[in-house]
Amino acid sequence: MPRTFPVSLAQAYPQLVALWHPDRNGSLTPDRVGTGGGKVWWRCPAGHEWEETVISRRSLPKWKGGDVTACRECSGFKVRRVFPECGCVKMVQPGTREAERAQCYQCRAREFEENAPRVKAELAAAAKAAAGRAERLLDTVPLPGALPVGLAVEWRYWAAGEVRGAMAAEQVLAKSGEPERALQRVMAVAERSIPALEACTAAAAQDGVVKILGRAYWAEGWCYLLSGEPREPLGAEHLAALRGHLEGWLEDWAQHVREEREAGRRVPATTAEVTAALTGEIREFLHGLDDGAMVYGEVRVPVVPDGKTRYGRLDLVGWLPSPAIPDFVVEIDSAPNPSSLQKLKFVRDAGAVPLWVRFGTGGLEEVAGVGVIDAREAVRAATGV
Repeated sequence: MPRTFPVSLAQAYPQLVALWHPDRNGSLTPDRVGTGGGKVWWRCPAGHEWEETVISRRSLPKWKGGDVTACRECSGFKVRRVFPECGCVKMVQPGTREAERAQCYQCRAREFEENAPRVKAELAAAAKAAAGRAERLLDTVPLPGALPVGLAVEWRYWAAGEVRGAMAAEQVLAKSGEPERALQRVMAVAERSIPALEACTAAAAQDGVVKILGRAYWAEGWCYLLSGEPREPLGAEHLAALRGHLEGWLEDWAQHVREEREAGRRVPATTAEVTAALTGEIREFLHGLDDGAMVYGEVRVPVVPDGKTRYGRLDLVGWLPSPAIPDFVVEIDSAPNPSSLQKLKFVRDAGAVPLWVRFGTGGLEEVAGVGVIDAREAVRAATGV
């Protein structure tokens, strides 16, 4: 067999030749393998046998004490253990959780995979049944006085899921103490839930979104809410120009859809399909404003619309790397939506660029500082919606 390595294992590490298993490596010998490659079998003078890559064998982790020939069992780094439930014999490190388990990792993983659908269903049912208990437990949590009402509601929604899941784990998986640990976690999160202005400012400059309770929020909105100071808004003439560009973009899209429809091809035919199509087109438009533009969908904004209890979400947010250009926010509605109007007014007051694309039914309201785009006739002619 031709050698494809510059130096053999026997040449580079002659001390490992004595560990080479004489019977379990087939035709391979230390002078016919390099210093890399796959797993081979080894045997120490005490008779312990194991499979290990050449690279791992010639490495010098701390437990080897500088000796590449050190055996895991002889050194006490690992011991051979028979797992009582599955009967498997594995090498484990003393003092670790694996050394105390009743089943080996492979058997536990196989059992989990086989039972996963049933366990997930049981966990979901137990979590649902625990909703009332979780709410009562959360009633006992003292929230920071400075926590905004909307954020307190978001925290409770998130915390309820954490506590319900912990109660389900205790019931189904026999994980004792999980609800108490979950309550400690959610209490700690409540104390640090109010975002710092410095963190929001950094997020606004970096990519435009800040993570709160595991969800993406519009960073500029939080900067404005915390500081009360809006950024320099886009001039009226620039807003009008941008509005005109987007109107032209959407008119071209509507013309294309109309041609597709006349040719007998399928086009968006429901309000949901038109909304999805417009979202895709406007996303592409915002991406085209700058090579480094980032566009987000369904980003939360720190505004609780009238009649709601939770913060609203913005359909699209366009962020540009230039600090001189404010964020672009687009709401897409098939009918007049008071919640959208409230969010867009907040966006305007924060100094960003609010754009309201309207199609479908209902009247059109012009709002100072908001670029209202009337796509009703163009969409109706193209799709019939």
